[in-house]
Amino acid sequence: MYIDWLTGVILVSGNKEPFPQPMTFKTLIIYIIVTVLICLVFFLIRNDSGGKIGIIVVCPLVIGYLIYAYNKEKKADSTAINTNKQMVEGDYFKSGEWHTKYTEYINSHPFERPLIMNMKKDLLKRYKKRELFMMMLLFLFLMFCSVVSLSLGRYVISIIGIILFGALFYMELREYIGMPVRKWLKGDIDYDALEESYLNGQMLHYKGNGLIFGTTHIHAYTAKKVYAIDYRLVEDITRKIIRLKTYEDGIYSSEEYRHYAVIHVRLPVSGAINCVEIELNEFQVQMAIDYLSNHKYKARKSEDISLTEDKENITV
Repeated sequence: MYIDWLTGVILVSGNKEPFPQPMTFKTLIIYIIVTVLICLVFFLIRNDSGGKIGIIVVCPLVIGYLIYAYNKEKKADSTAINTNKQMVEGDYFKSGEWHTKYTEYINSHPFERPLIMNMKKDLLKRYKKRELFMMMLLFLFLMFCSVVSLSLGRYVISIIGIILFGALFYMELREYIGMPVRKWLKGDIDYDALEESYLNGQMLHYKGNGLIFGTTHIHAYTAKKVYAIDYRLVEDITRKIIRLKTYEDGIYSSEEYRHYAVIHVRLPVSGAINCVEIELNEFQVQMAIDYLSNHKYKARKSEDISLTEDKENITV
């Protein structure tokens, strides 16, 4: 579920389980009462003094955490109301403070150049992340443990483990070897022309995503797909912002703003507009907008900003 801050409409996706609602004062009181009752039951059924003392200590700690989480979410939502309004209206990105930070960022983080003067090798290298390799080693180890457990007669658990960890290993392996790149290269593309555009491009990279302004195309890649978009089809680039609230076991934990450069592409046959979203940081999104604008391509006003709220529930 997320809230469209432009329309104020709450949208719920398909058949997915709804995300938790912000904790209300009534809900907080119910949580506290339930916590006290549960602790009271455990206190009465415990016979040893050590266990009872532990329950007496745990109960106020849990209640204190619930009150802290409630106040933290209320404060965050209150702050976000003003922040969201400034972002949507563009005031946030027009402020002198933000502009100073933006200038400092582009001076210390200019556009990058290719690491390898070969488009295929350069793209593949960007998918080889250390964390993926470590996860692959972990899943291999767990698969080995599952195989070993076969000798102990735990056939069902072992087979489930082999299948599960094997599937997870395969998913990590696909990304590590750059399967999106390999799949894209097998398509009907003019490799030589695209490579020349790519190798002479101005590049932005963030969280395993990339946006490259080449000489003839805008190149982009994510963990799932690679793009090469002819400049003649690009209408503009706009900013999309998502305020992501994270919940742990239904209780508010943290939040972050995620920024996306949205490339609006007019399809050559149908004339319909297709959008390609690449996650970057807030300064890189502005760099992308400025780059396209400075090269005399049509760009929307900076006030035309999409901001939505999304929620993520983590069970721990």
